[in-house]
Amino acid sequence: MERKTMENKDDADPRYLQLWVRMLSSSTRVTQILNKRMKEHTPLTLAKFDVLVAIDRAPGGVITMSELSRMLLVSNANTTGMVGRLMKDGLVEKWALPTDRRVYSVSMTSEGRRVLKNAITIHKGWVDELLGGIGEENLESQIALFSHFKKSLSGIEA
Repeated sequence: MERKTMENKDDADPRYLQLWVRMLSSSTRVTQILNKRMKEHTPLTLAKFDVLVAIDRAPGGVITMSELSRMLLVSNANTTGMVGRLMKDGLVEKWALPTDRRVYSVSMTSEGRRVLKNAITIHKGWVDELLGGIGEENLESQIALFSHFKKSLSGIEA
């Protein structure tokens, strides 16, 4: 299947743009709802939750700041600010590697693990609720669709 490029934009199918707008607006709305609920029911924002989840998924629960930035798809500066706020909240700790003082690692504190465990439980319930409108009969096909879409994007340079 040939991909549409700027050279053949005149034959572009307008449904792709329509799909993009629907995907973006749906994703934005779900993110807004989850962030509002997270702030109301936990000591976390959705961004802080994402950082804690990324740390939790790292082997041994320890990750370097650079790896964390790559995993979250955000800048090093953004990660530094977020980790600083989480440190202030007592949820993570950061230290320089003894072998290279320029490289910092991050892990959760016991309080961070407790807060994350609670947040994961309620977050899952919210996601189930928000995506429940898709219907169980459509779940597998939607998962397959977005898996295929993600795979098709892997070879495209940002």
